[in-house]
Amino acid sequence: MKRKKKKKMPLGVKILIAVLLVVVIVIGAGYAYAQHTLGKINKVTAEDNQKIDPSKETFETDEDMANEANSELQEIAPEDVTWPDLTEDIMKDKDVVNIMLIGQDRREGQGRQRSDSMMMATINKKKNTIQVTSFMRDLYVQIPGYSDNRMNAAYQFGGMELLDQVVEKNFGVHIDGNIEVDFEGFQSCIDLLGGIDLELSQKEADYITGKDQNVLYPQPRREDWDLSEGMNHMNGEQALVHARNRSIGNSDYERTNRQREVLMAAFDKAKKSDVNTILKLIDKGFPLLTTDLSHGDIMGYAMAVLTMGVNNVESYRIPQDGAFSPAIIRKMQVLVPDLENCRSYLQEKLY
Repeated sequence: MKRKKKKKMPLGVKILIAVLLVVVIVIGAGYAYAQHTLGKINKVTAEDNQKIDPSKETFETDEDMANEANSELQEIAPEDVTWPDLTEDIMKDKDVVNIMLIGQDRREGQGRQRSDSMMMATINKKKNTIQVTSFMRDLYVQIPGYSDNRMNAAYQFGGMELLDQVVEKNFGVHIDGNIEVDFEGFQSCIDLLGGIDLELSQKEADYITGKDQNVLYPQPRREDWDLSEGMNHMNGEQALVHARNRSIGNSDYERTNRQREVLMAAFDKAKKSDVNTILKLIDKGFPLLTTDLSHGDIMGYAMAVLTMGVNNVESYRIPQDGAFSPAIIRKMQVLVPDLENCRSYLQEKLY
């Protein structure tokens, strides 16, 4: 997959930059205020990273296995998947900082769930760039202490620590920290902005309003939602449904684009907002984040991003084109990666 320089930044970049630039602002307002503001971000506890009993691990199977698209997929027994012996050291460089950005698919009242999105934001002080790598949630990987499974299961089984171990074991890069985002709460921030404007296709509009019931994961019908093809003004709930849509188009590939569009629209709206609205957004937004980074680390990374600028952004995806085989394992539709290829590609791009 060739490197692409995008005018519009990926979802992970927007989240990271929004957090770090706000930190720079509050640092300028004074150390005490900066500490108070950063204190709104939730800190990871030992319970957050507690591992489940391996005997209770689960496999998220796909019910729709009989359609034509799946008929050509090869069904493989778990024991037939062999992994290369990757014994080389994990890549680590003091000038390269890797931060996992985790979106969790959790509803109110639920415990730790599978990660809905997994991106790695890299602050590269040598190349003076920010790089974002998206990991497909259907990647079939080795999970230390558990059976091989989809990559998104790691977060549910053992939180940030286990997900970091999965990235390091399979792809050979060191993880310096994590930020988990509560996308369910993100809708309240969009409502605080007065909604956002997004362009929809007719199929996307019909999915959000529930008019199209002939799709996987149909939405309840909402007669009071007047959405159509073209530009639409959307509230937080509508935007969240749109961002989670994996039923229209190319599943997770297009859903990632929708998430980016929603966040960019919110980011653009926030830039035009007054100071009072921005302060309210900080008050609402920071409590939606959970991190294992210290206040000192966050402030240091914020200053690094500020000094290097944010225009030179590189975006990658794992697995890259030609480095995976789609298959069915344990009734799961998965992407079996060529780990040697993926590891070499990722280390080359980031270091």
